[in-house]
Amino acid sequence: MTAEKFIVIGCDDTLNLSVILNAIKGTTFFHHHIVSATRSSDLMEIVKSLNPDLVILCFRNNQLILNNFNSFVRKPELPLLCLTRDFEIRTLCWPQNSIVFTCPLEYINNSELLNSRINSIFLLRAESSKEGLVNTFADAAIQHNQSNNIRNLSRYVMELDQKIEVLLKIKDRIADLYPRVDDPVRAELISIVNGIKISANDNKLWDDFKLYFEQTNPDFLFSLAQRYPVLTPIDLKYCCYLKMNMSNDDIRNLLGINQESVRTHKYRLKKKMALSKEQDLRTYLRTAYQNSVL
Repeated sequence: MTAEKFIVIGCDDTLNLSVILNAIKGTTFFHHHIVSATRSSDLMEIVKSLNPDLVILCFRNNQLILNNFNSFVRKPELPLLCLTRDFEIRTLCWPQNSIVFTCPLEYINNSELLNSRINSIFLLRAESSKEGLVNTFADAAIQHNQSNNIRNLSRYVMELDQKIEVLLKIKDRIADLYPRVDDPVRAELISIVNGIKISANDNKLWDDFKLYFEQTNPDFLFSLAQRYPVLTPIDLKYCCYLKMNMSNDDIRNLLGINQESVRTHKYRLKKKMALSKEQDLRTYLRTAYQNSVL
């Protein structure tokens, strides 16, 4: 990518701005020219008067900037990269005709990761201009984000499955050792097993999974909970796993339960959702809730 790229950075935290500038200046991916602003009003004026290839937002309230950006700066094909904090990524939204990418704020401390993300946006923009691939850069961005979300979700589920599998193997090994040790050691082993149980059922694992899942299946959980308010959090977990077409074995491994428990819970789910005997729960969730529309 030999053409020089013009990047505008808006950031109201001078420390973060300095880190971002240093990270991008160290890149070898592309030639670039950077202009920065610490106030949103200055950012808008810079973007209006110039023609940047990318705008990076790193404000304490990125949502407020996004709300005003599209109406103030009428450049629908201009990509925005929002560096988001943990609490913000779950609620951040933008106008339908905007092209917005998100990136965890902690990436600014890893110049290689940050620059790879920026370079990917430029590559995507170049690809969108090739005849016959996609109609617009917005189409390319949607396809790219959906593909990334699916890959992230699949990778996360695989890593989660492997983690729980290892924990359960350790638990089985401890059960073998338990009869052959004295009482003080048994007490320690019981403590370790309890720790494994807590880790295997860690709510943070579900929160992380839910974040990836909702990026790939927006409004699925909300629509499901609205239509069936009797569903419990564990019911919704099952529905997510079935929506992903996970097998009974996959679900059993993730939840650390036996096959009979999986079958029983699926049966109870069908009753709560008033499905007939002939209706397959997995098929229902994958078709009736396609694109999260009832």
